[in-house]
Formats: sequence, C-alpha cells, structure tokens
Amino acid sequence: MNKWQIAFWSCLIILLLVTAFSIYSITDQAVTLTYQKDSYTNTENDLDNLMEIVNKTNLTKQEIKIKLKNHRLYKYMDFNTDTVSLDRVSLIFNSNKLIKIIKQW
Repeated sequence: MNKWQIAFWSCLIILLLVTAFSIYSITDQAVTLTYQKDSYTNTENDLDNLMEIVNKTNLTKQEIKIKLKNHRLYKYMDFNTDTVSLDRVSLIFNSNKLIKIIKQW
C-alpha cells in the first residue's frame, strides 16, 4: 500500500468515527431533553394544583380530594392515609387538615 491509500483509509475511518460519535451525541441530547421536558411539565402541573388547592379551599382533605379529581394520578392517590402524593410533592395531613407540603425529590 502506498501513502495515498493509507491516508485515504485513515481519513475514512476517522470520518466514520466522528460521524458515529456525532449521531450518538445528538440522540443522547434529544432523549435527555425529552425527559427534562416531561419532568418540567410534571413540576408545572404540581405547582398549578397546589396553587388551586391553596387559593380555592380551606385546606381540608375532602376539599383537596375534590380539587384533585381531574389529576392524572388520581386513581393512585390514597386519601385514607395522612400523606397524599402528587407527581413531585406530597401533601401531609393531620386530623384531615393540610399541615405541610414537602417535595419528594
């Protein structure tokens, strides 16, 4: 093999490696942004729900339960316990009154 063939194959291999790395990086960034958008949407939904709960109820468990009827996770919420979890926050009750809101993670 002469120098031109070695140079050609070297450049071709480098080009293929750079292309593969670029495709991987772009795909990884797209997946990361998608999950970040979903997470942001969940956080915004929690914030909207909390604003509605605080502004439109006297903070009893029954009124909060009525306000959360349209929440997408409503069927998984257990209102028989002292803790009700939304996407990223938990509502802590004592004697059916809301006493604290904590973030889960």
